[in-house]
Amino acid sequence: MKSLTINNPRHFITEKETSEEYYCEIIHGLPAAIYTCDAEGYIKFYNQAAVNLWGAEPLIGESKWCGSWKIYHPDGTPMPLDECPMAVAIKEGRIVSNQEIIVERPDGSRHNIMPHPQPLRDKNGIITGAVNMLLDITDSKKAENKLRQSENEMRLELETEVDARTKELNSLNEDLKKSNSELSQFAYVASHDLQEPLRKIQTFASRIIQKEKQNLSESGKDYFERMQNAANRMQTLIDDLLTYSRTNTAEKIFELTDLNLLLREVKSELEQNINEKKAIININQLPELNIIPFQFSQLFTNLISNSLKFSRENIPPQIDISADFVHGKNIHIKESDNQKKYCRITVSDNGIGFQSEFNLKIFELFQRLHGKSEYSGTGIGLAICKKIAENHNGFITAYSQPGKGATFNIFIPAEN
Repeated sequence: MKSLTINNPRHFITEKETSEEYYCEIIHGLPAAIYTCDAEGYIKFYNQAAVNLWGAEPLIGESKWCGSWKIYHPDGTPMPLDECPMAVAIKEGRIVSNQEIIVERPDGSRHNIMPHPQPLRDKNGIITGAVNMLLDITDSKKAENKLRQSENEMRLELETEVDARTKELNSLNEDLKKSNSELSQFAYVASHDLQEPLRKIQTFASRIIQKEKQNLSESGKDYFERMQNAANRMQTLIDDLLTYSRTNTAEKIFELTDLNLLLREVKSELEQNINEKKAIININQLPELNIIPFQFSQLFTNLISNSLKFSRENIPPQIDISADFVHGKNIHIKESDNQKKYCRITVSDNGIGFQSEFNLKIFELFQRLHGKSEYSGTGIGLAICKKIAENHNGFITAYSQPGKGATFNIFIPAEN
């Protein structure tokens, strides 16, 4: 058999390989459906895969465009044969791509087809017909539709879940509004109805002690002193509960505030207690922060008062207050946001301290680490500090060891 060489000396083209019959054999063996039409649209050539796809063998020179198919647009509306992609390729002389069609075979079955027709021209550029390759995408369309259906079902399920959670959240919000309303009512009762009889008890007890003390026995004097102490504790408890209530319900108006000026006011209010304890308060330069001023004043008051109260005997309290900035990713606390930058305000003292196991517990409402006979208080002060930090989208931590003082860190987002 005669062979011809081309550019690559290792490749040989035989005489058989140059014959039309040889290429016809190759095309007939391809799994893709291929056929040609003349300039009038009559089918001239097709391979076996085209017959299999058509569902019937066309008549050469008699069948036009697409053999025995009925053609439809993707939306299911009929498509005239002279508007099919093969006809467009011949009439307009252009390659038609990405135009999906639906075809109906003689047996009534429908298939999704992606045709790829392109015109054929002679050496003078005159259109002599067109060649078309057909891809059956029915299975992939079914898979796509099944996936879309699955996505729709998942979306519907998700929307149902979101609706349920939204209703649940709305219900919780209503409960919260009701709770806040009840808390406001309690605050009103505490500030009026409870305090009025309490004031009378305190007033009349004081008068009896002042005017009738000589007529009382020692046990009677002791009873009245205990009554006064209990009434005073009750007054303190009501005041603290009111403060905690206002911290929850008061309007949160943020203002850019100089913490140095705010601390000076707090020190002025606590001056008598500071002098009595001979306390030393060191305040490093503090920044300006966007805060709720009266709440932050309460926070500093509670923390400084706490340090004064729990100071060591015969050792002047020393309270150090400072601030710096730290990224949330470096705080390593679950409440912190790794994407935020925080202002860390540190308040530390040299007081009696407490066991590290109470680092979280001390912020709970009514939590006391010492008996009433040792230290006065209601166990609400640090709970108020925690609530104030939360109102500023921040949090507060505590660290201590017995006899080594305590350190409180308040973390407030730098941009609140």
